[in-house]
Amino acid sequence: MPGAVPGAVSVRRALTAPWGPGRRFEWPLRLEETDAASRGLALGAHTVAVRSVRRGDEGAWRRLRLAEDCRLAPWEATLPPGAAEGLRSFRSYVRQQGRAARRGESMALVVEADGALAGQVTVAPISWGALCSASLGYWIGSAWEGRGVMSLAVAMVLDHLLGPEVGLHRVEVSVRPENARSLALCRRLGLREEGLRRSYMHIDGQWADHVSFAVVAEETAQESGFVMRLGLKKRM
Repeated sequence: MPGAVPGAVSVRRALTAPWGPGRRFEWPLRLEETDAASRGLALGAHTVAVRSVRRGDEGAWRRLRLAEDCRLAPWEATLPPGAAEGLRSFRSYVRQQGRAARRGESMALVVEADGALAGQVTVAPISWGALCSASLGYWIGSAWEGRGVMSLAVAMVLDHLLGPEVGLHRVEVSVRPENARSLALCRRLGLREEGLRRSYMHIDGQWADHVSFAVVAEETAQESGFVMRLGLKKRM
């Protein structure tokens, strides 16, 4: 994997079975960086991992979401009036996301810091054919906010999506203009800012503008990957 550091595990995929017919990528998935604190990638975290969400995460996930509800609500996607979709149970969500991942349509991933659930990264939708692209979103609990954990998690996922493991051509991240921390994360990773999308997504009960960031595979082809980029910035 580009960006590997001796003694660190840059990408570790935990598979319960080989790829099935028609699958676009390996699933379940686990990406991991060790010695993160000593390498200057994340403050206070030895190991940062990103892995497939599973049913056993329900308790920790609900506790974290309940504790962080007021802080995260201004940035949360909501259903507009009249939307046909309904709320699902956590078990139904995990089951649906597993099926979608096996079809190559999305990835629902939790972020762990030293084994504790710290946040989530969602890659959805994933489009193939002429587009070969995906959108990426994320959230993190306040205990790990501002410590580099989510920057590292997103870097790992971008390397995975744009590398040979998945092989996408483009990944984009859309951020509310008021979300200073998320804007800073995208800029820290060197994502290209493409402009403002008016009323792009229904957030916290209303349609909201978003700033669009993106990266295409050609922009990273001559580099060592986003994880390595983070490490180099820390050493500068």
